Amino acid sequence: MSDLTKEERAWLRKVQRVLDECPSKRLGFYTVGDPTIAVYDNTFDRAIDDISSVRGEFCTAVNECDAGFDLWLQFPSDVHSTAG
Repeated sequence: MSDLTKEERAWLRKVQRVLDECPSKRLGFYTVGDPTIAVYDNTFDRAIDDISSVRGEFCTAVNECDAGFDLWLQFPSDVHSTAG
């Protein structure tokens, strides 16, 4: 297993503290496998699931439901999109 540097570990802890302070339960997040994490309104999850089960694309369903906040979090490297 790789080891983190002291600076990397401190940065990750700081990022986690900020995430833990989220003031809302409705913020949802997804990525398509690039450095960007999209933010959407997860109160639309049922409608998004219904649409994506037919069309197969989560991000398209978010757009069709007008559930996106037009806000993306930019990471310093790719956030790989995986399943499972």
